[in-house]
Amino acid sequence: MLSPDMGDRSMPDWPRSSTTDLVAFYGAPDADADGEADARWERDNIIAIPAPWTMVAAWDPKLPIRKIRVHWRVAESLQRVFASILSGYGGSTDRIIAARLHLYGGAYNFRLIRGGSSLSMHAYGAAIDLDPERNGLGKPWKPDSGMMARPVVEAFKAEGWVWGGDWENRPDAMHFQAAR
Repeated sequence: MLSPDMGDRSMPDWPRSSTTDLVAFYGAPDADADGEADARWERDNIIAIPAPWTMVAAWDPKLPIRKIRVHWRVAESLQRVFASILSGYGGSTDRIIAARLHLYGGAYNFRLIRGGSSLSMHAYGAAIDLDPERNGLGKPWKPDSGMMARPVVEAFKAEGWVWGGDWENRPDAMHFQAAR
């Protein structure tokens, strides 16, 4: 499901975040509703892309992240986002680390929305979290506060991703998702 050509590439037309639309676009990660990821769905849809720069697990900075697991339908778009971010930081890994973009909070993770009963966008492999410590769930985004940098947000939005920092009821500035 791609929108008309925009320049030299097409931007994905991400689904709405209703379960019906997500399953129609990404497939059913728990088709038999047993509360566990469907192994076949995972095998057919989740792929690993190389980490775009030196990354570590936010929960254990000694743990290197070499691959990011996402749904195949978001992989190319996410790689374009990463290329845009890297370019915006002058190709400098040192600047990326200074911006705390090396702190990986997670991507594909079969789980429910925190405090909810429906699957998280992470369960579809269509979301990524960056620098969770400074961009915690429920913490409103403030410019020039050391939280998620506006150019990073704009790189994701240029690919049609939704940023959780824009959410009023429960902001989630670490979170980016490929669903409207």
